[in-house]
Parts: sequence; structure tokens; C-alpha cells
Amino acid sequence: MVLNVLFVFQFVKYDIYMDYSWIDCHASEYASTLNGRLFAGVSCNRESINRTSSTDDGMVLTLVISGNGIIQVGNVQYEIIPGTILFRHKRMDYKLSLSSQVFHRRCYIVIPDELFAIYLQLHPNLLKVPAVQSAVNIEKCFDSFLLVLKHIKETCDETFFSLLPVVERYMLYVLSPYTMEGKAASLREAKARLEVDFSTSLEEIANNHSMSYSTFRKAFSENYGLPPQQYRLRCRVEKAKQLLSMGYNCAECADKLSYPDQYSFSHQFKLIAGVTPKEYRKEHIL
Repeated sequence: MVLNVLFVFQFVKYDIYMDYSWIDCHASEYASTLNGRLFAGVSCNRESINRTSSTDDGMVLTLVISGNGIIQVGNVQYEIIPGTILFRHKRMDYKLSLSSQVFHRRCYIVIPDELFAIYLQLHPNLLKVPAVQSAVNIEKCFDSFLLVLKHIKETCDETFFSLLPVVERYMLYVLSPYTMEGKAASLREAKARLEVDFSTSLEEIANNHSMSYSTFRKAFSENYGLPPQQYRLRCRVEKAKQLLSMGYNCAECADKLSYPDQYSFSHQFKLIAGVTPKEYRKEHIL
């Protein structure tokens, strides 16, 4: 009993001196789409949490940044500590309990079961991913999560399918040690990033995924049939089409898609789409 008290005291003391400003400034963030069935958020509180496979709806991916608890998967019990990644879905039997003894911070994303089934078709190894893992870099995982949260906020129910590659990229990044192997994992993650990141240089993206640009370009072309730059341009224009259909004007699209100016956006759009943004907007506005 004394040891347990000392452990809690030491944990609280350690927690007091940690700098959590990078998550606490997002403590009240929440976003949802698909009639509220796909949602993500940041939680910072002392409330106890209890979940089971029968109470959770769909797939839940949680990054525990501070706090502790226990999760039992089948007959095996695991301790939850800072840096724990929890991957839960209805195909596993689990009981989760987060303690209220300390202040806990976590970010989470919940995906409906029918969408999780789509990801399983693309990545069957997801069923082999353990329920409990450790994050290599907590802050980097949180930065990736914030990108997902941002896209959910900007997506309406009618265009939620544009979120699929964003969520996929986040899952692959967090769970990549188990979902894919070696170069295939890096290439898939880089492809997912090209679909949502239009400002980072291709050289930097290649370096971030442990490849030189020449290796990245060659491998990407061989696997996906066109160079990464061309693939990114097509994704950028497809995103522009969605925005134009939703009523955004050329200047707003140029800003949201990181173009230097409206002229550059209109010129590139016409080269790929065959019509000007104004013409497309007039014909396809919802």
C-alpha cells in the first residue's frame, strides 16, 4: 500500500514539472463529420474513463500523453502509461479503465466500423496490430493528429470521403511498425502526405521518409505509375474541385491550397482540368 502511494506521488510530482503547453493549448478541441459518427478531439481532465468493446462504436485510436490506467485484451492485462498508443476495434475483446488519480491528457479519433472495413481491405495487417503500443515520439504523433483534426473541421458531411487519405496517413504513421514493412511503409506514408500537403518540398518529404529524392521519385513512379510531383498536382486540383463545388472562389482556393497567388492557381487548374476555375465553379457549384 505504501509503495502504491509513493508511486502515485512520484508520478504527480513528475507530471507537475513537465511542459505540456503543446497539448494544453488544444485542450478543448473537438471536430466531427458524417453526422457526428467520425470524430476526433483532445481531452485534458481528471475524470475516470471506462470503455469496453461493446460500448465503443467503431475503431478508436488514442494517444495517451499523460495519466495512467489499465486495458485488458482477452485474458491479458496491460498498464497504460504516458506515451501509450491504444488501438481498439470491435473485432477485439477489451476492457479499458483510465484512472482519475492523476491529470491525464490524450488525443483520440473514432472511425465508424464501415469505414474501418475499407481500411482493412487496403491494409489487412491492421488486424494484427496489438491493442497497446508505445509512441516513439509523442509530440510528433500529436502534430500528425492535429493535421487530421484540422481537416475534419474543414470537411462537411457531403465531402467527408476526402478525409479518408488524411486519416489513413495518420494511422499508417502511428501504426506503421505493424501495418507495413520497410520501404513499402515509407512509400505509402509519403503518398498519403502528397494527397494533403501541398507546400512541403518533395525533397523534404523524401528525407522525412528516409529516402533520397531520386530513390523516392523512381520508387513512386514504379509503384503508382507517375512521378510524385504529377501525382501531387492531380490531388491538388481534385481538392480545388471540391472547394469550388462548395462555393469557394479562386482567391480562397489559392489560399487554402498554398498557391503563391490566384493567377498561379488558375493557370495550373486549367492545364490539368481543361477549364478555368470560374468555369468549373459555375457548372459544378452545389
